[in-house]
Amino acid sequence: MDASITPSDTATYVALGGRLTFSDHTAFRKMLDEITQLGTRKCVFNLEKLVSIDSSGLGMFVVAHEQGKQNGWDLAIEGASGHVKSLLELGKFDKILDIREAC
Repeated sequence: MDASITPSDTATYVALGGRLTFSDHTAFRKMLDEITQLGTRKCVFNLEKLVSIDSSGLGMFVVAHEQGKQNGWDLAIEGASGHVKSLLELGKFDKILDIREAC
C-alpha cells in the first residue's frame, strides 16, 4: 500500500495506491491514528491509484468508518475503479460508507 496524507481546512485527504491487503493492516491502523490526531472532521480516501484490494483491505474501510465514528470524523471514499470498485459494489459497501466518483 502506498499512502499519502494531506490535511486541509475542510478535510484530510488520503491517496491510496498499489495494493491494499492483509499485510497492510498495521500500517493502515497507524495511519488512522494519525488522521484522528490531526483533529479532522472529514477524511476522504482517494482510491484512483489503488489497483487491487483483498477482503482484509475491504475490512479496513469498515475499521476506518468505526474509528471515525468513535473519534468525531466522517469517512468518504472516492475514485474507486476496476477491481476495487467491483468489490466495493459486490460487498454493498455503499450501504455503510459514503462512496462517490472522483472529484
